[in-house]
Amino acid sequence: MQNIEIRQMTHADIPAICKADNDESDSFVNYLNRQLDFQDNNECTALLALYGGHVAGYVFLFYQCRWGAWKDRGLPGICDLVVFEPFRRQGIATKLMDRAEELASRVSSKIYLDVCLSAEYGPAQRFYILRGYVPDGAGVYYEERILSKDEVCRNDDELTLCLVKELQ
Repeated sequence: MQNIEIRQMTHADIPAICKADNDESDSFVNYLNRQLDFQDNNECTALLALYGGHVAGYVFLFYQCRWGAWKDRGLPGICDLVVFEPFRRQGIATKLMDRAEELASRVSSKIYLDVCLSAEYGPAQRFYILRGYVPDGAGVYYEERILSKDEVCRNDDELTLCLVKELQ
């Protein structure tokens, strides 16, 4: 793990992130710029992982998250933990989460995140559970609201489970 560097993301990093993600679309560039604008306003910290000097992943920590299952409850929230395929299983997600949780612990005793329920997110689900995140007990969320029993939904990126962790 000595080849891993975690630092704050800047606007100058956007082209390298887009290239690493194979997505140089205007919508992705605009998304990253919006996230960094939140950082510029001290609403979040955007962390970038470098592995051997190459862009390997990123995560956003919002200090009072306005999205997801626990939006507007004053808790910090993890948004978009991403490690690019060639760099997976190298400890990068662990380093990103360690740093994000350390920053979150300065403002709260809890942190939350939403994880999608489709099989494609299985590794992420396991990763968060092994880090001590537990379901909030409210059931599943669809489009950021709790689903009622027998309610129909799609198994897409809007179907999530909210996980919460107590921070030391």
